[in-house]
Amino acid sequence: MVKREKANYMIQSVSHAIDVLEELAKANGEVGVTELSKRLKLHKNNVFRLLATLELRGFVEQNRDTEDYRLGVKSLQLGQAYIKQNTLVQRAEPVLRQLSEEIGETVSLAVLRNQEIQYPLSIESKRPVKVAPRIAVSIPAKLSAAGRLLTAQLPDAVLSELLAGNTPQDAAIKSQLNELRNSGQIVDRAALEADVVTIARVIRGNNNNVIGAIEVMIPQYRAKIDSVMPYISEAAAKLSEALGASASTGLAGAVEKEVSGKVVGTRAG
Repeated sequence: MVKREKANYMIQSVSHAIDVLEELAKANGEVGVTELSKRLKLHKNNVFRLLATLELRGFVEQNRDTEDYRLGVKSLQLGQAYIKQNTLVQRAEPVLRQLSEEIGETVSLAVLRNQEIQYPLSIESKRPVKVAPRIAVSIPAKLSAAGRLLTAQLPDAVLSELLAGNTPQDAAIKSQLNELRNSGQIVDRAALEADVVTIARVIRGNNNNVIGAIEVMIPQYRAKIDSVMPYISEAAAKLSEALGASASTGLAGAVEKEVSGKVVGTRAG
C-alpha cells in the first residue's frame, strides 16, 4: 500500500476554521467579520459561518456591543490540556524555572516544527529590565538562534533542501554547520531583537535524538556569556537525562568542565 502524504487528507473547511482561530490568536484585540474576511482572503459569508460554528462550540466569543470576535474559553482549555499532556513541557518546566532563577533571565523551551521555532514554555525573568517571554509564539526557524541551531541538527538530505535558497540565513547556517553540530549550542548577538543576546543549547531524548533547545535571552548590556553558560549547559544535560538521553554523547563531560568553575546560588550577570 502506497503511503500518502498527510496533506492529501486535509479537509478544507477544518483548515479554514483553524485559520480563523490562528488569526484571532495573533490579533491584539477583537476582530470583526469583515476584517477577518480580508485577512484570510475568504468570502465574508464563509467567515461568518465558521465563526458561528466556533462560537457554538465555545472556541470563540462575540462582543454583543461591537459584534466583533475574540477567542473563547474552550481555546484556553485546549492550551492548558496541551501543557498537561506534553511530556517535554512537563519535564522541562522545573528545569527551566530553576535555570531562570539561577541566572535571573528569561528562559524558553524551543522546538522545531515545519521550519518554524515554537515556544510551548517560557519562564519570565523577575528583573525589572528583562526580555519578554515568547510563550506560544512561532518564528521562522532561520531567523532565531534556536531555529538555526536546531536546523543544523537535521539530516544532511533534509538540510540540503532547506538551505537551497542561498539566503543570508542559509549561508550563516552553512558556515557554522560543523560548529553548531559539534558544540550543540549557539550565541546570537542582536540578530532577531536589537540589544538582546540569545544563547541556545540542544536538548536530547531517547537514542540521543535532538528534540529541542533551551533558549536564554539576555539584555545585551548585562550579558556575560562565560558566567551563564555553565548554568545553561547543566540545565540542558539535566533535562536531556530526564528525557531519556544517555551520557555517551560527551555532553556530560563538557558540562562537568564548564560547571567546575561555577559558584552555585549566585546570579550570573
